Amino acid sequence: MNANFEYYKVFYYVSKYENLTKAAAVLKTSQPAVTRTIHNLENILGCRLFIRSKSGMKLTPEGRIFYEYVAAGCAQFFKGEDNLNNLISLENGTIYISATETALHCYLFEAIRDFNIQYPNVHFKILNNSTTDSVNALKEGKIDLAVVSAFLQVSEPLKMKVVRKYKEILIGGTRFEELKGKKVSLAELSSYPWVSLTSEAITRNFMNAYFAKNGLQFSPDVELATTDMILPAVRYNMGIGFLPEEFAKDDLAAGKVFEIEVNEALPQRNIILIHDTEYPQSIASKAFQKFLTDREYE
Repeated sequence: MNANFEYYKVFYYVSKYENLTKAAAVLKTSQPAVTRTIHNLENILGCRLFIRSKSGMKLTPEGRIFYEYVAAGCAQFFKGEDNLNNLISLENGTIYISATETALHCYLFEAIRDFNIQYPNVHFKILNNSTTDSVNALKEGKIDLAVVSAFLQVSEPLKMKVVRKYKEILIGGTRFEELKGKKVSLAELSSYPWVSLTSEAITRNFMNAYFAKNGLQFSPDVELATTDMILPAVRYNMGIGFLPEEFAKDDLAAGKVFEIEVNEALPQRNIILIHDTEYPQSIASKAFQKFLTDREYE
């Protein structure tokens, strides 16, 4: 009995990630199915290919020799598939993305709209996650791209690129009208009630550092789970709060909230595109990555 290419493909990804779960995610199958395939392949070849332990799947000496041949063969197959997909994927491709709320509202929705004008048949599957969860989904091979709004240290094979800068503004509701039209210091504002994200959010760390830099401690009176909850909380006069300018523009225009000018400038922030350099990307995904980097900082 001979092994087919699917067996070699499973063996390739388990070897690459040294992890059954990650291999299953990339192959879009279940972990038990991957395990069965490896067992079948070992039975066909008559030797063990992996040493299984709590730390992962490590190749045996025989497995390492076999991997050299399989990796070379897979590279050729993947190249052929890539060239074929190049002919069809921009006509019928799907791109999987995980993004933060801020990245969606300040950048990604507009970018997807403009991309679909050029490529109307490309579909998008979008998850709304935190920065940490988006990066984890990328590591696990569940998505093609992560678009996030908070800096997070990543290592190879992940690569990140800043695709846009944005700023946050401080807003208040009718309860705090005495602040309208005035430029005030952060120290003066520290006695006011504040709304912000919970301490688990990376953005909250950014706010903590901003206050600490100005010799103040940040202790919000109302802590919220997501950025889109800040605007209604301010509108209902639960406190004042920072949020990306794009979130508040309609309420600002309608006079429901107003911008509070602060002496101490809040640093600009970034929208960051992250991808896995070792993960096989579809032509649609590659085209969208290029589209995003070409429109950098628009």
